[in-house]
Amino acid sequence: MIREALLAVARNESLGGLISRAPGASEVVKRVVGGETMDAALEVATGLADLGFWISLERAAPGIDSDEAAQRVAEEYAELITGVEAAGLVDVCEVTVFPDALGLRTEQGAQAARERLGELARRAATGRVALMVGTDPLADPGPVIEWVEELWKAGLPLGLTLAASLRRTEADCARLADRRIRLVKGAYRGDRATAYSQPIEVDKAYVRAAKKLLAGGGDASFATHDARLIEIVESLARRYGRARQTYEFTFFMGRQEGAQERLLGEGERVRIYVPYGPDWFERLVGGLAEQPSSIAAAVRSLLPGAS
Repeated sequence: MIREALLAVARNESLGGLISRAPGASEVVKRVVGGETMDAALEVATGLADLGFWISLERAAPGIDSDEAAQRVAEEYAELITGVEAAGLVDVCEVTVFPDALGLRTEQGAQAARERLGELARRAATGRVALMVGTDPLADPGPVIEWVEELWKAGLPLGLTLAASLRRTEADCARLADRRIRLVKGAYRGDRATAYSQPIEVDKAYVRAAKKLLAGGGDASFATHDARLIEIVESLARRYGRARQTYEFTFFMGRQEGAQERLLGEGERVRIYVPYGPDWFERLVGGLAEQPSSIAAAVRSLLPGAS
């Protein structure tokens, strides 16, 4: 496997593609990602919708380092929006995009990414497809929040992801509690002046931010695989008088499937986050950083050198 990995890198091939072909990998891969193509991801989304789940699709594109690549990804996102519309999934499926994937860190940088995001937001609004904007939990989200607020002022109904690991997030959640906000844990690292460094600190910050969102009137989304935090959010929702379906729980595909089924059976809105594309593995590893799990162990077993 190590030799194959080196050859894959030399051919500029994704590790996701390599792992997908590893013996016994196909069933694990099918459980945690939506495949390498848009059509495959839409098929997965349709199957989840038939089971009663809501869905978030992300064309995984980590490490975009050229303006040409960023433009291609933006065009693929536009195609995805059209695909969601054509598949009849607009009522239950959103599209998640990260500014980094649109070229935030390329030569043209922020201005080009900002323009691409605006174009996608307008395209999504035209097709009535919900758009969620992700943020980097290790970077200052200020500029991206400003972009989203400008698009809100223009009447574009998109959502925003905020990380509880950042010290500013509680205040951001209080200020934006009437908007569509997804709360994630974020990473346990970063500048201590701007981020919490200990898991217990992040957990407490998550609860405080969740209170702010539930006290507001927005469409709050709680993304965590931590069973204790899920129970706390359920309790808080009842305390704040929030009716089910006015907020949601979001899980990575294949994570905490028992909790997914339980919440769905109790009438909660449950959204499944489905990354897809040639770089799905790199994106999935980033998403597994929050908490270890059986799925994380299963994916790690497929890594080059693990066999």
